[in-house]
Amino acid sequence: MVLDVNKRAYNHRPGACRQVEGIAHGSEDIALLEDEGIAFITSGIFYMSPRGKNVKGQIFLYDFNQEGTWKAEPLKINGKYDQENFHPHGLSHIVTSAGVVRLFVISHSKAFEHSVMVLDWNRKTRQLDLVKTIRDEKFIRPNDLAAVSEEAFILSNDGSAQMAVTNLLEILSLIPRGSVVYYDGKKSSWLIPRTTSPNGVILDRERKHLIVSHINDETLSVYKIGENYRSLSRVIDVPLLTAADNFYVDKDGAIWTGAHPVLKEAFPHLGDCEDLNKYAPSQVLRIEFSKGFKSWEVTEPFVDDGRLISASSIAVPFKNQLLIGSVCRQLVHCDITAETI
Repeated sequence: MVLDVNKRAYNHRPGACRQVEGIAHGSEDIALLEDEGIAFITSGIFYMSPRGKNVKGQIFLYDFNQEGTWKAEPLKINGKYDQENFHPHGLSHIVTSAGVVRLFVISHSKAFEHSVMVLDWNRKTRQLDLVKTIRDEKFIRPNDLAAVSEEAFILSNDGSAQMAVTNLLEILSLIPRGSVVYYDGKKSSWLIPRTTSPNGVILDRERKHLIVSHINDETLSVYKIGENYRSLSRVIDVPLLTAADNFYVDKDGAIWTGAHPVLKEAFPHLGDCEDLNKYAPSQVLRIEFSKGFKSWEVTEPFVDDGRLISASSIAVPFKNQLLIGSVCRQLVHCDITAETI
């Protein structure tokens, strides 16, 4: 039913779970360096609705190798940028030909102006260095992106409205106002000029397909990528019956997502993140496709009613651990086993 008015969330865990220290104002997206066991996390999103004065846009680092503690550390960003108007949203990463980890980070200003910041990770200083900031007329309302090369990425605009009221009207109208864009390092082009609420985007392990969450439709779509990333052709739509947010693809090719299982509770919470009396359920799904995306199996490793983690947005496994991010509040770490996923 519309906005999941008939749904409830019932808690279950894949193992022991706890909130990670250091993050209180969001962990919207996570990029994992699999070989090193560290993850970059965006925090302090500003997305149409106002945030508290103490909410600061930051990128955190979580080290899966820490023992006996569960802490995230804020990272210093070197370079000239407006820190007061840095509110990161989606992110993606790639390793350059020189072996440098490069992050592409969507940022919104308090005036809701949009850009993509390119940041290089300095392993020695454990800091981020600003390479450049990209602005483009096709970055209409960017939500997530998938790095394609050292300069290029695919980006989703989840709609066109720039205010909460007009966004609600856009959702209720059911008119497709979202889009998917390819940026080649110099200019942008449309991959999907008009579609409904494209949110999380990610490449599969073979980098031949793009996975897209159409969040308001509660559908995951798979698209085959054309030559030189100039076109997309739809392969299959999967009705998840839950609002999947961002994605992570594990080494086996399975897709993990943090989702909003009850949208009627997510919308009020996300409209006022600082009101701690408002919270929304969280859900983690793992979707495993057969060869050629002909069939799929969905499992549900985690559900919470919103008290441990409110409005989950991403889930990233590493060995026997699971990191779950939220749009504007907690970051949660869980123990997992093969039997619980």
